[in-house]
Amino acid sequence: MSKFINALGFLTIIKIPKKYTLKKEQLADSTVYFPIAGLIIGIILSLFYFVASFIFPLFLSVILLIGLEVFLSGGAHLDGLSDMFDGTFSGRSDKNKILEIMKKSDTGVYGILSIVFLLLLKISIVYYLASINLGHVLIFYLTIIFMPAFGRWSMVFLISRYKNARGSNSLAKIFTDNKNKRKNFYISSIYLFLLFLVLYTFFGYLTGSWAGVFSFLNNLESVYLILFILAKALLVTAALFLLLLPVSWFFTRRIGGITGDIIGGVSEITELMFLFASYLVFTFFI
Repeated sequence: MSKFINALGFLTIIKIPKKYTLKKEQLADSTVYFPIAGLIIGIILSLFYFVASFIFPLFLSVILLIGLEVFLSGGAHLDGLSDMFDGTFSGRSDKNKILEIMKKSDTGVYGILSIVFLLLLKISIVYYLASINLGHVLIFYLTIIFMPAFGRWSMVFLISRYKNARGSNSLAKIFTDNKNKRKNFYISSIYLFLLFLVLYTFFGYLTGSWAGVFSFLNNLESVYLILFILAKALLVTAALFLLLLPVSWFFTRRIGGITGDIIGGVSEITELMFLFASYLVFTFFI
């Protein structure tokens, strides 16, 4: 329980009591709970949007939704995104120069543009999904819930796959040196993907066929519907994973590993890619 509480405190602005605070070395094992912390954030976002949609116009509700996620994370991941873009597109080839640029407190043009475009794309896709899926509202809310979860899962992916690019003073080193990092990645991947596939299929079936909810095993058409919905869920997760591989490679290759900025920045891009994959499925396979 203390590891989950620390994961939640580490990834959000939620303050945890000192008696539950783990040492830095122990914090590394909390990564297995990163996706669950993302699910908590997603549930908060979905509940907020549900209430806001009765008060504000659709577009404003979506803006407030994305703004709330930024607030809950303290803007840390967007800060990492801007530093990651400033360093990557600085035109420097020397690893130390890139890391030095990423460490600076000021934000360059590429950093500002990355934040602006990412937020605009997030707002646009969420608005589009909300407006076209009035008949698939359960899937829409599921997308909102899992968006931050997959973003936090990408952090566990990076930690398990890449080494620390900075020296011993880097916070990322605590996680990359953890001997259980691959085990934590496998465990978090299994429960997150299974949960998404099961809920996506279940809610998709409820949306598509209310009449056969309790008798689908005796209805061949319902079985086909379930398999079709499951295929869509698998398509979303497969597309996300295939997109994450080149993105993580691109942002780590020049510095030979990861930093806290890379972890936060890629998590933001992963959320956007998850929304984009969901958008494609909603548009072409609905």
